[in-house]
Amino acid sequence: MLGTKIKKEDMFSDEYKQAARWCNENGAELKEEGDFFMVVKTPEPADPTAAEQVAALEAQTGLTRVVRELVLAENSGASAYVKARAEEIETLAAPLREESNE
Repeated sequence: MLGTKIKKEDMFSDEYKQAARWCNENGAELKEEGDFFMVVKTPEPADPTAAEQVAALEAQTGLTRVVRELVLAENSGASAYVKARAEEIETLAAPLREESNE
């Protein structure tokens, strides 16, 4: 079914419905190509960038840069778990800051 082309004017045909069903069951999609749709494999999602990983971890933990600095400060009183999470995020974030300073 991959590579099948369906003209746009046939969008409501049984062939289109069958192709759409097949796509849903097989990790494919109908991609618009000019005056027709073509069945193509759905691309794998890209790995998140370091910046996206940092943003996601900050959102999950609430450990923004300022909070991380406080947590990682000497005698902060933060638990070992919180310090470990802050260090994990900081390991990803520090090179990004260095890149932006260049």
